[in-house]
Amino acid sequence: MNQEQIDKLELTLGKSECLRIAYEMKEKFREIYETNLTVKKGQNKIKEWLNKAQVFFRESASTIENHFEGICNYFLHRTPSGVMEGINNRIKLIMRQGYGFSNFNNFRNRVLACFYD
Repeated sequence: MNQEQIDKLELTLGKSECLRIAYEMKEKFREIYETNLTVKKGQNKIKEWLNKAQVFFRESASTIENHFEGICNYFLHRTPSGVMEGINNRIKLIMRQGYGFSNFNNFRNRVLACFYD
């Protein structure tokens, strides 16, 4: 972020204390994922954040609580969900293209070949 952007952000955040708090909460959430945490530490940090976030991000906090386990799995291998969605879409495409595979091994080999480097 350059100085002009920082100045604009400060000007905007200065107009509303609620907006400033919400922005800071969003940044704290981002920070949880940018630090090297174990799964357990990540879960604890997210739980702490959720306790504070209920006021400003009620629906988002509820969604996070509903998918807590899956969200915290990020800390296992640090694979973002976008990457996983791409992999799942690729596998679905192979399934459509291979309609009529006679057995699972043929499908498995095709998927493995697709992701082989």
